[in-house]
Amino acid sequence: MRKLSILMAFILLPLALVAQVESPKATIFGGYSYLRNNSNGFNGWTGQGTYNFTRNFGLTADFAGNYRTLDSATILGFGASTNQHMYTYMFGPTATAYFGKSSIFAHALFGQAHSSLGAGVSIPIIGGISTGVRSANAFAMAFGGGLDIGVSKHFAIRAAQVDYLQTRFSPTDSLTTGLSSSVNDRQNSLRYQAGIVFRF
Repeated sequence: MRKLSILMAFILLPLALVAQVESPKATIFGGYSYLRNNSNGFNGWTGQGTYNFTRNFGLTADFAGNYRTLDSATILGFGASTNQHMYTYMFGPTATAYFGKSSIFAHALFGQAHSSLGAGVSIPIIGGISTGVRSANAFAMAFGGGLDIGVSKHFAIRAAQVDYLQTRFSPTDSLTTGLSSSVNDRQNSLRYQAGIVFRF
């Protein structure tokens, strides 16, 4: 009888602890974003907001900006560079499971991507001057998920969010904005994000 009581305690205690966790009505996430497209690496920022309709299901708005310098040169204080910018604006459902203060989630996001190529010069005393060369918009979607490590009821650290990101720029737009060197209308990327989460 005692062994049965101990066994039941080991089974029911974790369930009771999980059941006591109150899921947030909304979360806001912000942090670092790294995008890998072919051999190109982009660094940038990310922001997300999720409204939870139930304990385990919500709707997410995802915004990110990633940047890289293609070429740069400096001679006698004069500089020139070519830069690429990639922005995504996506929305979609998110499923979340809570374990104590921590949680894991998965989402499917759909929206738009904006890629642009720019050139700039740097002149001593005057400073930098830049201009856009080419830009394009295309459909974008991301599938992935991540892990939030709870610190308190209203604060967590997003240790990792990993997404498969696909954009559908035309071959011409993909080449001229510097996104890809291959001639196809689908660009596959891997996106990693981490940062802080506020829960409400």
